[in-house]
Formats: sequence, C-alpha cells, structure tokens
Amino acid sequence: MLNWLFKTRSGERKEVVRSAADLPRDRRNIGLWNDPIPEYSHTAPNPMIRNRVRYLVANSAVAARAVQAFVDNLVGPGITLLPKIASPELKSMLLDTWNAWTDVADIDGLVNFYGLQALAARMMFIDGEIFVRFTTDTEGSLRLQLLPAEFIDTTTTRDNVLAGVEFDSAGRRIAFYIYEWHPGNLLRLPKINRVPSTEVLQIFRPTIPGQVRGVSALLPIMTKLNDLDQFDRATLVKQKTGALLTGFITTPNDNPLGAAKADDGTWTASLEPGTIQRLSPGESLEFSDPPETAGYSDFAKTQLRLIASGLGLPYNILSGDLSDTSYSSARVGLIEFRKYIDALQWQFVHMFCRPVFQRWVELEVLRGALPLTENGVRQYIRSISWAPPAMQMTDPQREVDAMVRAIRAGLMSREMAVASLGYDLAEVDAQIAAGNAAADAVGIVLDSDPRRVTQQGNPTVILGNS
Repeated sequence: MLNWLFKTRSGERKEVVRSAADLPRDRRNIGLWNDPIPEYSHTAPNPMIRNRVRYLVANSAVAARAVQAFVDNLVGPGITLLPKIASPELKSMLLDTWNAWTDVADIDGLVNFYGLQALAARMMFIDGEIFVRFTTDTEGSLRLQLLPAEFIDTTTTRDNVLAGVEFDSAGRRIAFYIYEWHPGNLLRLPKINRVPSTEVLQIFRPTIPGQVRGVSALLPIMTKLNDLDQFDRATLVKQKTGALLTGFITTPNDNPLGAAKADDGTWTASLEPGTIQRLSPGESLEFSDPPETAGYSDFAKTQLRLIASGLGLPYNILSGDLSDTSYSSARVGLIEFRKYIDALQWQFVHMFCRPVFQRWVELEVLRGALPLTENGVRQYIRSISWAPPAMQMTDPQREVDAMVRAIRAGLMSREMAVASLGYDLAEVDAQIAAGNAAADAVGIVLDSDPRRVTQQGNPTVILGNS
C-alpha cells in the first residue's frame, strides 16, 4: 500500500515538474506574446494588446502602412452627404448649412468633420473601437469629441455593467462610464461620469453576436509583425557586425602595413580608396568575407503575404512591391479588397455618419438654422444618402465603357454610375448644363459635347419630324 502511494505521488510530482518544464519550452516555441485571453470580445479590452498594437503602429513600417492603407480606402477625403430633397431651395439651404458646420465639427478645432472620420477610422483599426461624444457650443450647434478606448472605465462592477457599458433588461446599451479627463493624467484624481448612450457613439466592428467592446484588426498578425521586425533587425545587426572587420594581416613584423599600436597593445591598420600598399617579405593580407543574406527576401515576402492576408489587404498595397504583380493579379486582388472595404464603409456610415447627421439636424432645427418641414426632422433624415470615396479605376477606359454599356442595357442607372464615382447626379447635371450654356453663349463647340459632335468627331445630325 505504501509502495503504491509512493509511486502514485512520485508520478504526480514528475508530471508537475514535467509540465512546469514544458511551459517555458512552449512559450519559447510559440513566442512570449502567446497570452491566452478567453472571450476577449465579451470582456473588457486588454490594455496590453492595445499598447502593443500602438507600439507596432508607431515603430513598424509594415503596421504603419497597413493602418494608412485602411484609412485611405475606407474614408479617403471623406464620406460625403448627398441630399435627395425635391425642393431645390431646401436642398441648397441644407447643403450650405451642412458644409459650414463640417468645418467646425471638431470640439478641439484641429480638423473638420472629414478629418474626424479619418481619425475615427484609424482608431477603429488600431484599438478596435472609438467613442464619439456629442457636445454643443454656446449657440447650441453640435460639436464632436473623439474619445479613445482608455476613456471608458472598466473598473465599475455591477450586474448590468460590463466593461464600462451599462445594459438594460433587454440587453440594450443605455449608458457608458467615462473618465472626465484622460486616466493617464497623474496630476488629477480620476473622475467617472455616467453618460447616457444617446450622447455617445461606440464605433467598432462586431465579429461575434453580443460583442461588448471592439478588438484591434491587428490582433491576428501581431506576433508575425513583431517576428518580422525582429528578423529584420537581427539581419541588419548581422551585416553590420560582418562589415566591422575589413581584413586580417599575417606578418612576422612588429609593425604591419604601417599600423598604429593601440593602448591595449593591438595593431590596427586602415585602408583608404586608391591605396597602393607594399607588403614586406613574409606579410600577407586576407580580406574578411561578410555573411550573406540568402533567403532574406523570400522569407520577408512570405511573412508580408501572410500579414496582408490576415488584414484583408492585397500584398502589393501593404508592401508597395509590384515586382511580382501582373495587371490581372492586381485587378483580382483589388476586386476582393473592394468587397471588404464596401462592407466596412456602409457599416461606418451606419454607426458614425447617420447618427451624427440626425443629431445635427435636430439641433439645427431647434436653433432655427433649418426650417421645420411638414414631416418634421424625419424628412431630412430620410432624404439623404452618403457617398463613400470612389475606388480608383485600374483601367478607366474599359471600366467606363462597361459602365456605359450597362446603362444602355438598362442594368444600371446614371445615378448609380455617378454615385459609384463619388458624385451627386444632380450636381453633375447642373455643372454640365452650366458648362453647355456658357459654351453656347460664346459660340464654342467642344469635342466633348454630345449635342453637337459624335464620338467620331462628326457633327450631330438632328432629324426633324416627317
């Protein structure tokens, strides 16, 4: 009995020791960043992940390029407002008031509304989320304040509060617990305010039903970005170390090649370009052979392709490398990338642009800057759409010809075609009409005027009624 007990305990002890020994080995194999974070999307965001991602974006050229490519394609110069109001006067008044407000939308006065879009998209990519708080100026006009993720207090513990978000009995967000100033301010004691959800927008991309907080888009490839950066640094250090030694001198003399004697008794000699050096009898000179970087390019490209795949970006956009990219492969990659960006753009419109416009209209009507229509504020809200920035055409001639054929075949309207280019059809028609009227007034016939000239350059023949 005692022998069995001793063997059992001894076996358990060996298993514990073996497990303790395997843990560091496993961590060495899969990296020190393999920190298990269960249910990250249903709990408070891990500050360690946020800090590491921000470090990578600030110090890794690949991460910085990925963020910039994401912002440029998602927002670009801005997602613009396209009103579809029947009354030209009301439409013009709405656009004039809106355009004037976009210049002063930022509560800090640093950027305009479209700059806030770019900054919100950037933080949504890096931190996984961004919060927008509604405020007003002294005249009652809307102002927007962007709050990074650390402004949300995650220490409040209640049954209906999770990760700084308060829920009602139906599971809807009803409030956020927000620090009044940055929690990293060591000169002021932290103060937390409960802000109703009607005053705050949480912008993130849910990937799991019931997700509470956002997760960085760089999370799946953080380790690879770090490993690639370390590999690049190690290769550079290797080359620098190899380049420190130029050559080795074998000589029986005390003063080889006119070398100088250092304090430690060693002899060092330097060579300059164009030097002709005579060797004494018995002296020989051998040059060092610096280590090669064979396989560096292939490994780096492989890692960049994996990183690009994890981010949903084409390899050539992430790396800027077009050496192995053909027109066909680049076009196929852009098609898939456009699908990804289109989905994100309309989600961004739903979570950011539309709620901001609705609050702005309500406040503008209340302070008398916009008239109250028969159907109330809802008429403004239902009569607008949003135009994301148009994707650059890879082959403009073919794509425009295909668009024209689709319009002629009844597969798409002119409004759809113009909207895909990021413009408003009414504004385009108005500009074309104004241009034609100006040309007619001075008697100019332009080759681009289909009323006067065909595509072949011949005068247009207008047939009369028979």
